[in-house]
Amino acid sequence: MPVRAQGMAWVLVLTLVVSSRGAEQLYAPMAVEAARAAALEWARTRPDYRPEAEPLLAEIWRFAEPPTPVERHEAVLRTWYLVDPDVRQLVDACTTLVRPPGLIEFPALHTSADQPFYLHNVRAFYARFLAVMRLYDEALEVSAEIDPAQLVDPATSLFYRAVCEHALLMKEEGLATITTLLENTEDVPLRYATVAELMRHDLETLREKTLGEVARQMADVERRLALGRAGHRVQRQEERIITTLDEIIKKIEQQQGGGGGGGGGQSQGRQPSNPAEESYVGGQKGPGEVDPKPIGHEAGWGNLPEKEQAQVKNMLDKQFPSHYRQAVTEYLRKLAQRPATDRR
Repeated sequence: MPVRAQGMAWVLVLTLVVSSRGAEQLYAPMAVEAARAAALEWARTRPDYRPEAEPLLAEIWRFAEPPTPVERHEAVLRTWYLVDPDVRQLVDACTTLVRPPGLIEFPALHTSADQPFYLHNVRAFYARFLAVMRLYDEALEVSAEIDPAQLVDPATSLFYRAVCEHALLMKEEGLATITTLLENTEDVPLRYATVAELMRHDLETLREKTLGEVARQMADVERRLALGRAGHRVQRQEERIITTLDEIIKKIEQQQGGGGGGGGGQSQGRQPSNPAEESYVGGQKGPGEVDPKPIGHEAGWGNLPEKEQAQVKNMLDKQFPSHYRQAVTEYLRKLAQRPATDRR
């Protein structure tokens, strides 16, 4: 089947899948051959594509076992990494293992709208990277422009979006994303489903103006400070925390009738409904210290904690291992040695 016909075939299959339940959209991972055909169809139109790249492209899509949706998405990104300088710029920036000061507008994130498969799958890669780096606001900004119906691996994208919304206490949004993941997405890995159920329970039981909410808000402030962010947003959050604590204290005082000394007063015999939760604010269990190391270099980039470095490095090394990078480098070197007229 010609490449373009294969590309049209996966579009037809995807349309049938997502419309099979009427108004209730169902997201499913893309089949291996459909993902391969779509990735190669786009790659072979790029200016950097040359026929001698075919052995590398074939190696990318050679699997010992049927690949998971995550592995299919990785193969798509590797394919584009070989032939597209914009994808290489984005991926190489992510593999430097330093934290950006905010969302970086890579050209690969803003290609023309007539390339939705490329655009949404590149955005899914970047949104996942930002979520792993705990840049939740930025990850959600990228995720807001992602259509799961265009993704090779919609479950991973939806899962990391839910992680960000849960971390930022976006109750309604988080519950909606989790519902889509668990009820409208096929082939969700068990680990995603398990964590999603825990996040759903946590958001459903979250109550405003409670010590539980305050503790979560405090954790978010600490996260932002660790990122080197102490601007108006953090200051407003700190003010909200103080205001909420004042309201909680006043409510407790009213319940206790203004306090009271010994002799069996209400305060003396009262047991907290949730001792672990209420003791959190009184004496934080962890050190609660902001990382003292300087944030960033001249460009405002900061070092990651070792645990996060390892997590991100493992993710990116799996997607773009060293031997693959060396092969790409050699291919690009040979391409650069060609006369300019031969590279068009």
